Amino acid sequence: MVGGPHAVEALLAGELTVERLFLSATAPRRAQQLAEDARHRGIPVSAVGDAECDRLCDGARSQGIAAATRFAYAEHSAVLSGVADGGLVVYLDGVTDPHNLGAILRTAAAAGVAGVVIPGRRSAAVTAAVVRVSAGTALSVPVVRVGNLVQALTEAKRAGLWLVGLDHRADRLLTCAVPSMPHGLVVGGEGEGLHRLAAETCHELARLPMVGAVESLNASVAAALAIYRLREAALYGAPRG
Repeated sequence: MVGGPHAVEALLAGELTVERLFLSATAPRRAQQLAEDARHRGIPVSAVGDAECDRLCDGARSQGIAAATRFAYAEHSAVLSGVADGGLVVYLDGVTDPHNLGAILRTAAAAGVAGVVIPGRRSAAVTAAVVRVSAGTALSVPVVRVGNLVQALTEAKRAGLWLVGLDHRADRLLTCAVPSMPHGLVVGGEGEGLHRLAAETCHELARLPMVGAVESLNASVAAALAIYRLREAALYGAPRG
């Protein structure tokens, strides 16, 4: 269940099938217009109370509108075949906090990332909470859910991606990606960081610069900084080293 005008609007604009909308009588005008558009498209709209609308969204503030749908994960092969030179695919190694996943997906959408890959176990899935945190942008980024992340990384290497693992213990600093080849950024989860097999599968490990006693950053913050660093040439021009 996805709630809030921003997320519902993104959902209606995407390719996913919306099964039903739920609208409260006190919903803002924007939400009412979205419901009217949905009716014209043949999507049923049910009237509910404010509390019920929030309950449908796991207790989060829905702002009077919620949508029932199923998130459709993308295929890894399709993401790999679509990533161009200078493109980036993000692999998340055990990010379990839905807020971190939502924030990473929002950054990925903003930076034009080709796709985000998550493991099926020990990882947050794309839920209503994730979509809310991403302000609906989770629906505009291909998200792949794989059974074995290391196997997916191996497939990425075979497809020509240069894999960079983000590790605060690495000797070298993360630099701008070479624009003539696609890259894969591998980000570890909260607390544990990269697992050994995932780290060993990467071509290289790199870290973000840290000053003082701070050893590492929140997973979503670190991922955002790394994504923009690796996308620097594609977004801003020539690498700066």
